[in-house]
Amino acid sequence: MQKMKKVTIKDIAKVAGVSRGTVDRVINGRGNVAPEVEKIILKIASDLGYEKNLIASTLASNKEYKLSIVMPDPHSDPFWAQPREGIYNALGLVRHYGIKVDYFDYNLFRKDEFCMQMENAIFSRPDAILTAPTFTQESLDYLEQAERQNIPLITINTEIKHPDILCYVGQNSFNSGYLAGRLFYLRLHKGDEIIAFNLGHKLSNAQHYSDKVAGLNAYTHEHGMEDNPVFFYEFEAFSDADQLKKFWTAIKDAHPKMKAIFFTNSRAYRILNIMSEEEYKKYHIVGFDLIDPNIRLIKEGKIDFIINQNPIQQGYMGIMNFVNNFILKKQIRQIQYLPLDIVVKENVDFYLDGFEK
Repeated sequence: MQKMKKVTIKDIAKVAGVSRGTVDRVINGRGNVAPEVEKIILKIASDLGYEKNLIASTLASNKEYKLSIVMPDPHSDPFWAQPREGIYNALGLVRHYGIKVDYFDYNLFRKDEFCMQMENAIFSRPDAILTAPTFTQESLDYLEQAERQNIPLITINTEIKHPDILCYVGQNSFNSGYLAGRLFYLRLHKGDEIIAFNLGHKLSNAQHYSDKVAGLNAYTHEHGMEDNPVFFYEFEAFSDADQLKKFWTAIKDAHPKMKAIFFTNSRAYRILNIMSEEEYKKYHIVGFDLIDPNIRLIKEGKIDFIINQNPIQQGYMGIMNFVNNFILKKQIRQIQYLPLDIVVKENVDFYLDGFEK
């Protein structure tokens, strides 16, 4: 069978009746071509089946794509090592595209550092910013600033609803709380109380935590769990062992009917590590994220369920969305929810094997 001849810029120019330089400017987005001529050239290129060699054209143009990454420092919270791993994995695969990455790390618990690094990222004038908008109101403010300078935001892990966000990759936080409600529904008896803990940022400025609690409440209301009331508590000083112990003791005293505990983030281990052997056996516990201290606890049977939010995939897809949109010129979906995996003692090793590959 005769091999089809590859369509070239010269072929398009001949059909369009223009110079090769004009076609090259249209194909590579260099401008200085009348809109009606550009439209004709693009249609002819499509009709002829022209396929642009994106790698070659990127190298030839010496185009540098700039991406600023504003993320929590993994030293401030171990969870953030996993999105960072996904980012590194993706960047290794697309290094031939000439992407320049600047990292703007901040302490997860320092709003002032987040604001400073968002300002630094915007000032660097990248093509886009990849971030986890952990502080909701401040993130919305900086989104507006970035938009005024035509710098789109790609977000992961924390969904803030705004029409100008280029895309979001991560869990549906409402659904993850709803899923926790279903897990409790299968285990609780009449009169058992559910306690939801948020150890960290206040819900009023952390949209993903707020959505999880809303999802949990929605499930209990929709499934007739009136006899299993939900009580919610926030505690920011969780890194202070003495204060955390006093907080936990007060909760136990106030809720003798407590049988289910829901943690809105990866910090279940903070309270489980101060429980006695007798205590943790009393409770059905749902937490988030496969970080080392939680892995140890689920293997010991002290956490019943961990909801895995695929953080490595979040980081990976954040980079790939940048590549697809800015370099490959593909249309990307604004909302990209990842699966919510239920991890238990019996299948946790499968997930750990997946992380190591």
